[in-house]
Amino acid sequence: METIIYWKDAIEMLKKGKKIVQVEIDFRKEQIPVNEVTFFNKHSIRVPEDLIFYDDDKIDCSDIPEITEEDINSGKIQWIAINEFPIDPEIRNWLSKQNIKLNELLPFLLKNFYQTIKYAQKSAAL
Repeated sequence: METIIYWKDAIEMLKKGKKIVQVEIDFRKEQIPVNEVTFFNKHSIRVPEDLIFYDDDKIDCSDIPEITEEDINSGKIQWIAINEFPIDPEIRNWLSKQNIKLNELLPFLLKNFYQTIKYAQKSAAL
């Protein structure tokens, strides 16, 4: 039989070194601060994504290096995750099989699109 524990009680139990096994955490549809979510993650307890609350003012980013122009140009920073981009499933499957990275492809497509539009505007009769 599984035990149901309120999430705040579960945190207190874990902080006191108690093991929580075969339990269900009752999050009560409350917003759980990201630092508490991190604590749960360290104890292999997953918080539903829709309940995670990010308070930007309380997140310590001091150890995160600044993003540089070189990071962007080198592709070190990936701006687009394929699973977040609305793509037809057939195309998504093709991209995956071809190992095509959208963060590398899109800049080329946008540049070519821009140049094509500029060319069309120059060539069009006014």
